Amino acid sequence: MQAQAPCLPIASSPASGAEAGVPGPAERRDGAPAVSSTGAAAEPTAHGGHPGWTAALLAERSPSLLRDDMSRFGIGVGLASLYGLALGARQGGVSLVQHAAGVPAAVVAVAGLGVPALLIVLTLFDAPLDPPRALSATARAAAATGLVLGGLAPAAALFVVTSGSDLTAALLGLLGLAAGGVLGVHVLLRDLRAALRGNGSLALLAGHGAALLGFAGFAVALALRVWWATLPILKAGAL
Repeated sequence: MQAQAPCLPIASSPASGAEAGVPGPAERRDGAPAVSSTGAAAEPTAHGGHPGWTAALLAERSPSLLRDDMSRFGIGVGLASLYGLALGARQGGVSLVQHAAGVPAAVVAVAGLGVPALLIVLTLFDAPLDPPRALSATARAAAATGLVLGGLAPAAALFVVTSGSDLTAALLGLLGLAAGGVLGVHVLLRDLRAALRGNGSLALLAGHGAALLGFAGFAVALALRVWWATLPILKAGAL
């Protein structure tokens, strides 16, 4: 009687069910299948990019360099002069130069007279505010004002040229000036308030708040006085 040879089990191939020579999906150590690099292109996990020009102009930089602050302040003044040109388009001629110089003159006056006076008052309340921080806040405020006025310049030119009344043209021009000025003062006070927050006693913080509020009123009054003295469109409208 002939003995039968024992049957040896045949080991299954790791790629069972797949064609020979085609590797199966790799597995990660945690057991989850990994995405094949030969499949569909993976979506990027992050989209890099540079901030826009407006965001870079208004961004708070630390440490702030004097050159960058002066450049930002100059850009704000230049953009504000565009709004002045738009207002001067109603009368033309020399009025263009008067308005182009008069609109940013208020920004320079507030920065050159109001901010130093505010720093002196804040030192009386032992405010932890150094001149470089105040200069950076002033430059950002001027840039914000210039961006608003520069953006409103085309619309202002259209309205003041086509308006049939000097009073209406003056009111529209003053409305744009108010929008840019209020935003600039808001940016300045917000930056200064952030630097003063949480420093000193309650009485000192109340003194800081009173000084900032007084500066806001002084800045508005000074800007209006400069614009009234330098902008013929306001005088023509009897404002």
